[in-house]
Amino acid sequence: MKKTLFFLLPIMLFVSSCTDVKTTEAVQNQNGTLTFNLINLPVLDDSLVLAAWILNDAGKVVHKFGKLSPSGNAFSGSFPLTLNAYQQNTNNQFVCISIEHRDSTLNDTTTSNLFLMVSKIRTNSSELNLVPKDPAAIAFGSDFDDQKYLGSDTSSALPPSFKTAKGVYTVFTPTNTAANTNSGIWFLNYLSAGVYGTGLRLPELPTGWVYKGWVKVHGKYLPTGEFKLAAGNDAQNLYIGANPMPGFPGEDFLQNDTLGVAYPIDLASQEVIITVEPNGSNRYNKSKPFPLVLLKGTIPSPVSNTTSYPLENNYVNFPSGTAVYKIDLY
Repeated sequence: MKKTLFFLLPIMLFVSSCTDVKTTEAVQNQNGTLTFNLINLPVLDDSLVLAAWILNDAGKVVHKFGKLSPSGNAFSGSFPLTLNAYQQNTNNQFVCISIEHRDSTLNDTTTSNLFLMVSKIRTNSSELNLVPKDPAAIAFGSDFDDQKYLGSDTSSALPPSFKTAKGVYTVFTPTNTAANTNSGIWFLNYLSAGVYGTGLRLPELPTGWVYKGWVKVHGKYLPTGEFKLAAGNDAQNLYIGANPMPGFPGEDFLQNDTLGVAYPIDLASQEVIITVEPNGSNRYNKSKPFPLVLLKGTIPSPVSNTTSYPLENNYVNFPSGTAVYKIDLY
């Protein structure tokens, strides 16, 4: 009689979950498969591709599955993995989905180190949601088990997760005294003239990732800048005026006509988003948003220049899925 064992490994974006790996029969060298079922995957530029691996807690490759070929935003596919190989890969190791260059040849020892999805393989039945304390240790390192995502946002002292991330924005031009006050957007809480509070509540990102703000003006996305922290100026500020910046991420679109839109820019009725993006040169086309939108909103019309408006959390559309190990027993 043919028997089949299944081991389920839930995987989510930057989230590690776990399940028990046990067998009740003595079997070795049996043929098996690891099957991925993934949804809400980002549609990548033609130069990029997703790849699947098993890595150890030092970030070294212990098993290469190869490149994935999603159908739209989903992928379902199986890779061969013997029971012996699977059991050898269950001690403090991880199933990972990485972003790689399409024209690169995947070898058995090196990844791009840009991980989209991670699931820890465990020998117990608990499930954990995780948040990085150290951005460099999101997937690998001794403190991995202690980096918990919180399921609710009941205290400002608790670190946020993607699920509980939130934010506000204000449309005004603090770097300019002219009348075109609808030409700027800043991710801050407007308290009074010249007095601002933090407008974003976001988790730290692991190495290789960054937040980026965008506004869509007449069908064209304009970048407001990349940032790692909710407070402090972002990394760009290419179009601001001469006055001091407010000390938070954002942009005044005032003095550069290279964006291909008519000036002055009126942001009323336009779309605003905050994305999670790869933070490396030549990884993808930076002139458009990377398709991982965490927060989004539509700027009202008319819009008040002294009112902070909320952003909607889009975590429900982030990548998630499972990796299921199957072994046939004869």
